[in-house]
Amino acid sequence: MNAGEETSDFCDNSQNFNEEIRETSHLCNNSQKNYNAISKDTAIHNDLEKNSTSGNGSDWAAYMNIVCVVAGSGTLGIPYALQQGGWISLIFLLLAALMSTYTSIKLIECLDHGKTRKTSVSELAYYAFGNIGLCVVGFFFNVISLGCPILYLVLSGDNLQTLFSNHGIDWGMQTWVYICAGTMCIPFIFLKSMKETAWLSIFGVVTTLLVVLIVLIISIIEYPNNLKNHHDFISFRNLPIALSTFFFSFGGNVVYPHIQASMKNKKAWPKVITLAKLTITFMYLLIGIPAYLTYGRTTMSPIYLSLPPGVIVDITMIMITMHILLALPVYQTAFSLELENFLFTNISITLNKTSEFILRTILRLILVIFTVYVAVTIPYFTNIMALLGALGNGILIMVTPMLIWIKLFGWDHFKDFKEKIWAIFILIFSLSGAIIGTWDALEALSAEIMGGN
Repeated sequence: MNAGEETSDFCDNSQNFNEEIRETSHLCNNSQKNYNAISKDTAIHNDLEKNSTSGNGSDWAAYMNIVCVVAGSGTLGIPYALQQGGWISLIFLLLAALMSTYTSIKLIECLDHGKTRKTSVSELAYYAFGNIGLCVVGFFFNVISLGCPILYLVLSGDNLQTLFSNHGIDWGMQTWVYICAGTMCIPFIFLKSMKETAWLSIFGVVTTLLVVLIVLIISIIEYPNNLKNHHDFISFRNLPIALSTFFFSFGGNVVYPHIQASMKNKKAWPKVITLAKLTITFMYLLIGIPAYLTYGRTTMSPIYLSLPPGVIVDITMIMITMHILLALPVYQTAFSLELENFLFTNISITLNKTSEFILRTILRLILVIFTVYVAVTIPYFTNIMALLGALGNGILIMVTPMLIWIKLFGWDHFKDFKEKIWAIFILIFSLSGAIIGTWDALEALSAEIMGGN
């Protein structure tokens, strides 16, 4: 099964490894001790709070980071999701966009609750629900934050192997994974924060736009040759699968706290996230509608498999691979910041810049080595991540922000009765999508294991 197909079901969105389970267990067992230790040392705590909220990045940089992380691989799977659900699923695509924007705003509102600002989703879950919240959310956060870059490596390695083998160069996918990892390792080590990854995101967004335009133009050109293709207005059997795909195509909550923290004008977050989600939705519609209109029930995922073979497909694969390599350091940086904050709470205070850089480099090199090891050795990894990502993304994107907001602020702080109904609708709708997506991923994993046997 193509790695790109599995990636499109949950990554842009976007993620079971034993190492991460042990790490999450470690977080749960030591979380209260860690947070209490920080709160007891007032001077260090104040310095940490100042460092975590003193970003000076522009709104434009934050916008680019969001679009780059969310839109990339999501564009590849949207046409296939429309094929699964039929034309009616466009409504669910728009609903997913509205709900994810709303929950993203609510998530950031929760970060500033209380006397001190929270710096991550995991810390916020601990603040709201204690160790239970930290264990559950922390587990899925770590799985997705590490799993998505691993899947990106698998997809990029597979793309390059396919591309070059068609031209007589057969180095093997593992070799290309090593090359891709080495390429993304350089910016990952030297870019300290999300603010500094913005220039990577600009190029990532450009490559995604080029892919959208290529698919749009080819779909229009090919339409007269595909008039006999059939379309469905609604496919009840596969509509839930399309719905779960849409949810996961608007993922990104694992990096939003770090992106917002890098902004100089943090109050502009609602405007920035809304504009970014509008852009992403427009890109999805621009690639999804013409592609499904042209290829109908024959639409495949990733969408470039439906295009006529030749130079155009090669260019599309190159653009997608470039986007993946540009988005990888952004995802890895978000997870690394989380890990660095946990392991070295006062690193910027006790160490000089050179020592801090060396320590950070060692830690990030370890992360890259672990990422590569999993990418080339774990069997059925894409389907395992599809399983964990279906449930994890559903929890992190929609459910977690709403539950935390309700726990911290209470029902009475909703503006009116309509907003309460909207919040209940989001919880029910997103939980249904997560359950259905998890079931579908279980079936895919079971089928691949049985097929392998």
